[in-house]
Amino acid sequence: MSLIRNFWGSVTGRHGSRSTEKSRLRQDAEVKEVIQDFSSTPKVRRRMQIKSVDHYWNVHDNVWTHRNNDSSVPAELAEPIGSGAGPDEWKGYGFVVVRKLPFNRQDTIRFRIVLKEIHLISVCRGIIGEVPNLSWNSEPLELDPLLLISFFPQLEDHEKQLQSSASHTQEEEIILDGLSTLLDWLRTNYRATLAKISSLTAHDEITFDLLYAILFPRSILVTRDHATSELRCLRLLSTTRNDEVYTLSCESVAMASPQDGSVEEGSPDYSLNDDSDEVTAQSSRIRAGGRAFGTHISMVYVHNFEGTQKISRLSIHPLKYHHDPDGLKAALIKRGRKWASLNGVHHVYYRGLAGIQGRESYVRYNVHSRIMVDRSNFVRLQPNYAGVPKPSSENRLVQLPAESGIIWTHAKEQEPSGLTDDQLLLTSPVVYGFSLADKYWLEFNVQHITPVVWNPETFEGLVLPSDRKTLLRSLVEAHDSDSGFDDFVRGKGQGLVINLFGPPGVGKTLSAEATSEHLRRPLYVVGSGDLGTKSSELDRNLERIFDIATCWNAIILIDEADVFLEQRSLHDMERNAMVAVFLRHIEYYRGILFLTTNRITTFDEAFLSRIHVALHFNELTAPTKVQIWHSFIKKAGIADGAVSEDLIGKLAQRDVNGRQIKNACRTATSLARSRGQELGYAHLEEALSAMEEFVTEFAAMKG
Repeated sequence: MSLIRNFWGSVTGRHGSRSTEKSRLRQDAEVKEVIQDFSSTPKVRRRMQIKSVDHYWNVHDNVWTHRNNDSSVPAELAEPIGSGAGPDEWKGYGFVVVRKLPFNRQDTIRFRIVLKEIHLISVCRGIIGEVPNLSWNSEPLELDPLLLISFFPQLEDHEKQLQSSASHTQEEEIILDGLSTLLDWLRTNYRATLAKISSLTAHDEITFDLLYAILFPRSILVTRDHATSELRCLRLLSTTRNDEVYTLSCESVAMASPQDGSVEEGSPDYSLNDDSDEVTAQSSRIRAGGRAFGTHISMVYVHNFEGTQKISRLSIHPLKYHHDPDGLKAALIKRGRKWASLNGVHHVYYRGLAGIQGRESYVRYNVHSRIMVDRSNFVRLQPNYAGVPKPSSENRLVQLPAESGIIWTHAKEQEPSGLTDDQLLLTSPVVYGFSLADKYWLEFNVQHITPVVWNPETFEGLVLPSDRKTLLRSLVEAHDSDSGFDDFVRGKGQGLVINLFGPPGVGKTLSAEATSEHLRRPLYVVGSGDLGTKSSELDRNLERIFDIATCWNAIILIDEADVFLEQRSLHDMERNAMVAVFLRHIEYYRGILFLTTNRITTFDEAFLSRIHVALHFNELTAPTKVQIWHSFIKKAGIADGAVSEDLIGKLAQRDVNGRQIKNACRTATSLARSRGQELGYAHLEEALSAMEEFVTEFAAMKG
């Protein structure tokens, strides 16, 4: 319409001097003819205009300024150009190519694309999306050409989609014109770069200097977890680079502690060196305001490598270059659901390698036991653990040491509702917890966790008189139901303390284990050596153990507790202090506590009123031993009838206790397996004879 309007002005100007009616009629006819001719002319899409300028330091005015430059020089080959005219007005151009000349001409020249046309900005924003340190509302809106090259395939696909359309709206014409102009500029100025990227990636290869082409924002990357060596995914947020290293800012999904609000990440920050294919850890943890889940931002370092490398063999690479991306994605989402289900406190079974970050290296343990998954207490009881540092400020930023400088991390809050598949893909393969058998706080592999298989029959198999067994069952079940009975002093005397006394190997420890199985609650076994030899150590350790057992609703067994129950004297003040500490803690403990002892006659009288029930275990009788032999022979896998009742009766006549029977069956099983034989009576006899020989020699040496 503007062209028509301008033409109208030129016509009236040419004929304005004619004032007669005839002249006006002729003028109207001429104008109509011109309008008709213009309307019948085919429309030609106007090419969006590009402007090229230099951004340089003006030594005369001591300011950074712009000047026009020669746009015919390709950007990838450009060198500094001499002086030129001042900058033109940028309004009306689709985009402006800014060549930033360094203050020192020996430094690298940098190019920036300043987008001006609103439709071009919109289509680039839709494809590139949100990128750290890039605001699509800024003015001027500068883009790194390498960012556009990273998204070149997506931009080109959008161009082809628009071109394939049979008809276009006026807005689509403008978008296609701007996008094609931008892509043509990239094709012209980065022809060699684009050709090399296309050739290398077609063969699953890349060079270090072109890594940015496959490491573009929001891409899903695959790497191996530092703690478990399992594959995991991270989402790339942004990339910075120099001649020696790429620094990748990556995002993952993490758990939040309900107590301190900090968000854990199953795997710390990584430093990847493809020369040695090693992954070294720099721990990083963040806060998520008490939410169940949050996002964790970590820095990944990819060091320089020579020549070309297979993309799929890099320590970190895009998911699409994995040999089975769909299969891996499905497996990681499935693992993520299991990981998310373990949020909180869980009593589970673990079989496999677990580890912890030591002072100099990552230490691994082979764990075959029940564990407590409890990230909150892991953090609370190990505040100085390098893998889970405390947030340093209220803005949820954490400053951490790193080889290349300082790592900063931050969190984005996430509602604890169900996670999406995209979020589950970014979860960790690690949960934090405590091995009940090894008594270590460790990082556990989610894949090796299974539910606990309870054995309620263990309680029925206890070698106790029926009335005592009924008493024990009634007491623990009543306490488990929480009757609400309390002492006159609030919080005092609400526990259940059971003393199991008698000689070794008669079932004291088994009674506590059977109670745990019967109530389906964790059993926390503590040896006297775990509590310390000084009153201060005992106080601190009992406080920690009783506190955590309360969190887990666990049953505590303190084995060989005689040293803490002995009669106080006037001469040993340290032992008196230990007894007093022990008395105070058991009086205020609210859970079920088993104490196994051998020397009940040495007890301090104050303990008698604090023990709710004492069960005496006598030496095993022959019928009891027969029962125990039957039980362990069955567990060893010996077929029914393979060992006759007469032979079992013969074994029961031997002077051994229950623990020795168990050890004999285990030794016999190992002997049969090593010889490739079927387990039988001969192996039991051989193991038992060796054990008795040692006991006899030991007794002879004592004298």
